[in-house]
Amino acid sequence: MKFTIALPQSNRVSTPSAIRDVAQAADELGFWALSMHDHIMWDGQWIACGSDVDNGGEDVRNVYEPLTTYAHVSALTKRVRLLFSIMLMPSREPLMTAKQLATLDQLSGGRVSLGIGVGLAGNDTDPAFLSALSGNAGREWAALGVPVRRRGRLTDERLAAMQALWTEDKATYEGELLRFADVAMYPKPAQAGGPPILIAGNSPAALKRTARGGYTWLPNHVKAYEIAGGIDYLKSLHKEYGTGFSGEVVLDLFMRLDASVEAASAAFPRVLRAALGDDLPHRNLLGNPEDLGRRIKEYENAGVTALDLKPVYHSVDELLSIMQRFADDVMPAAS
Repeated sequence: MKFTIALPQSNRVSTPSAIRDVAQAADELGFWALSMHDHIMWDGQWIACGSDVDNGGEDVRNVYEPLTTYAHVSALTKRVRLLFSIMLMPSREPLMTAKQLATLDQLSGGRVSLGIGVGLAGNDTDPAFLSALSGNAGREWAALGVPVRRRGRLTDERLAAMQALWTEDKATYEGELLRFADVAMYPKPAQAGGPPILIAGNSPAALKRTARGGYTWLPNHVKAYEIAGGIDYLKSLHKEYGTGFSGEVVLDLFMRLDASVEAASAAFPRVLRAALGDDLPHRNLLGNPEDLGRRIKEYENAGVTALDLKPVYHSVDELLSIMQRFADDVMPAAS
């Protein structure tokens, strides 16, 4: 099992020094990857980094842009991968994004992993329990002029176009929403064919997108038995599309290392407790090292190969302590 750790890029705890310290600690402690989310606007209602009660002094609406931040972080680290979890493709112009990702992959020595997603709709079609995130999404799409109902098509075409730019001497793409001809984009990414692609989401559409491209699945906040069922369905889709299953499944979830599951649950921000309800401890990683080790084994048996951990913490110092304890007491048992 491999482990990522989310950088403190948003809400009150996000500072350049916090990002630097966590990135370097992850590199030294043996985490597989760092992770960052992707928003132009962030209203702060969803606590993605820190908690309701933390010692951060920044504006709760802070959110550091991941491409720029990872360019900085790549120079501060040597080994840890740079995972986008996730990049919102509907908000990204594809030619510039392809160029930036290729440059970042070169500068980092081939350490980029690109998780992508379509994002929430930002309207009443989103699940009610994600209302805090949905409101932000609606304002973000409106500001960027994104056609909400075409997010899936935009994502598919932009991803295909970027891969053409990464692999062809002179790339041409002819789609419904995107067209260009004879674009020579260099340098190519350090990783042949471009960074590994992960498709986020638990929906049938996300699984079909994963299978069509032969990509890696990046589900979020699911139980072990749901992972096993999803992999079975994914393999059937791979057979239908004539693509190969990557063998990798990266699960995105919240993590809190504490004295007990109950203590860990109590430390979660109110918005996350309200969104996940009684399923909070069953769809995330909470408790003491023994609790975490037991849950990790369940996920491993279900087919998960990496956990993308979004920790909950009251200070960056506490996060660094949690990372150290996780590396000392949890990682060895999971290796």
